[in-house]
Amino acid sequence: MNKSRIATLVALLVLAVVPCACVDEESDLGVNLVDHGTLYNGHTDTIFATAAYSSTDDSLLTSDYTFGIIGNYADPVFGFVSSTLYTQIALSSTDNSITTEDMVIDSAVLSLVNDVLFPDSTATYSFHFEVRHLAEPLADTFYYSTDAIEVDGMAPLYDGTLQVSAADTVVRLHLGVGISDVLVDGQSYTAEDFAKFAKGLRIKLLPGSDPGMMTINFAAVDTRLRVYYHRDTNHSYYDFTVGMGAKHFTHFEHNYAGTIFATGGDIDGAQRLYLEPLAGHQVHISFDSAVRAFAEQHPRAVIHHAELIMPVAQAGPVMPDMLVAVRQVDGMDTYINDLLSSGIDGRYHADGNYYRMRVSQHLQGLLRDGGDAGMRLVLDSRRSSAANVVLAGSQAANPIRIAFVYSE
Repeated sequence: MNKSRIATLVALLVLAVVPCACVDEESDLGVNLVDHGTLYNGHTDTIFATAAYSSTDDSLLTSDYTFGIIGNYADPVFGFVSSTLYTQIALSSTDNSITTEDMVIDSAVLSLVNDVLFPDSTATYSFHFEVRHLAEPLADTFYYSTDAIEVDGMAPLYDGTLQVSAADTVVRLHLGVGISDVLVDGQSYTAEDFAKFAKGLRIKLLPGSDPGMMTINFAAVDTRLRVYYHRDTNHSYYDFTVGMGAKHFTHFEHNYAGTIFATGGDIDGAQRLYLEPLAGHQVHISFDSAVRAFAEQHPRAVIHHAELIMPVAQAGPVMPDMLVAVRQVDGMDTYINDLLSSGIDGRYHADGNYYRMRVSQHLQGLLRDGGDAGMRLVLDSRRSSAANVVLAGSQAANPIRIAFVYSE
């Protein structure tokens, strides 16, 4: 090995053992933001939102998601909300057709897999369930939180009260004899035609139930409608699909009487920003003026690490699991680049009472564009969880902000 190669090898070994001057990335202060795997002469800075407000999230798509929710709940900040489930009755995914000729239904059990209870997942709730037959099938491609379908004039297929706790992983509703009229008419059907014939079900919790909500796992194998029947002396059962594989959606209703939202319209975000699920409220935020000023002073800045810090101003009974950021590209909503490439965290950190979200690529893009058209913050589980949170606003004592490390 010649001398030049030896010198190069020594230099590389020295670089390999040079310590990186950074500590726990969980913090949002100073050098703690530095990416652990990168060596550079970084500078820290913070920019603050120059526009922020909360608005209604009333065009929420709810059809065919893995999780749904039913129930009623009153929140001191956000008012009253209720959620109702609509679902097809479909054939098993393995069947292309069915015949109901000579079928006599003995009983039917609608099973719903209980994923979590709200607001206290450890409590026992008295829930008054009602199941009704729909007057028309689910025929549209997409359904939104404001959509609803009329029920027919038949008596409820189920109308009763059950005690439900976390131990009740599957809630079973024994449907009445009316289910025979829904499923049996002595004909043969393709899977598509049967879904039209059977129409579907509306499932809700009636007033008089304990205030609370139940999240349902539609993808679970035990979320189903099991029908026991016989033909002559031959007894059997059939599992109809009412979860994934059958079209379904949830309908949300809000009553904001006596709340800050009662008059409608956007809510100024100087002090507080409101994130409410179930087609409630979302947050709009822009760093436009701050981005423009920084870009003018540092036109060649390279962002090594950036975090959107979102302090909590007021928490509900359950902390939302995750926040996500959405921006518009060519008129269409899309996640920010950090989420699309490597994940953004977006989770709650109890040590500092804040949510944080990695926005390194997003901020670099804003500097490249020379401004910020804004982004929306939403709750990741806003279709299936009633957990809400109020964030600190743009001018609060501990405001929402982006802390970052850059070099140039």
